[in-house]
Amino acid sequence: MAKKKVTVVSALAATALLAGCAQTTVPGLGFEKTDGWGGRDDITFEVTAEHNGAEVPATVTVYQDQISFEGNSTEFEGENFYKLTFDDLADLSGSQLRISVSAQDAEAEVSCAIKGTGYSLKEGEHVNHNNAAEGTGSATCVLNIA
Repeated sequence: MAKKKVTVVSALAATALLAGCAQTTVPGLGFEKTDGWGGRDDITFEVTAEHNGAEVPATVTVYQDQISFEGNSTEFEGENFYKLTFDDLADLSGSQLRISVSAQDAEAEVSCAIKGTGYSLKEGEHVNHNNAAEGTGSATCVLNIA
């Protein structure tokens, strides 16, 4: 009986430990359509999808540290720019943002580019990070935030 009790207690402790370590996205994380590349303190991304010179439907999905969140995906056609939204930029410190674009037509040429221009996580720190990717059917670009 004691062996069963220890096993059950160990399983409950492991479950509690894993639940306590669950990752979450930063408060207010999302994105909104914008006119072009943003300015200081903005993290923006561009996505495109076309086939034989014509705009085609595609989906863009945003992940923070491989985590999906409510509202992290939207459909678009052609070329669009989006601005990342968040409550406090400092909350993103140490995070990885992944932008994935996938066309409905597997033969479509797609691209994504993400750029964080001049944002500072601490006073006096200014960075200019960017990443771009192109592909047939899908592409993914990543921004690591220091």
